[in-house]
Amino acid sequence: MTATALQLLQLLQQLSQARIRFSCSQLSGLAGGRWKPSEPQVPAGISAREARALGLFAVLQDKERSEVMRARAQFLQLLLESAPQRLQGWSDQDPLDRMPPSRLFEWISHDFERLELAQIEAQMSAGDAGRYFGRVGPAPSSPV
Repeated sequence: MTATALQLLQLLQQLSQARIRFSCSQLSGLAGGRWKPSEPQVPAGISAREARALGLFAVLQDKERSEVMRARAQFLQLLLESAPQRLQGWSDQDPLDRMPPSRLFEWISHDFERLELAQIEAQMSAGDAGRYFGRVGPAPSSPV
């Protein structure tokens, strides 16, 4: 993988973390929680990272783009596989104002990871999907 592709992977993770932290601060603020309120520049920083990621993605060759997306999907899949340990004892019925910040972070992370993975999988070509699912297990079955 090229240096640009690796830089993009790192930037995608930074972007994910920034979005998660921003969402945690927003939800915590609504519930009177303990997260530091979001600074006004946070959304602008997220937008700047998004623009930088799109710029890096645009300069990659098709093969590198596919590699980046498969690598990102595999990383997200690993995170989702760890969800039972990370979310042990968690319930989406837990009130936000009594949820520890670490639990809120894991809850938001899990939702974002699932969403991002679904978006990547939906955009994969048949060949990329075959290579990806061949590495991480069988393709998800469609609901009947």
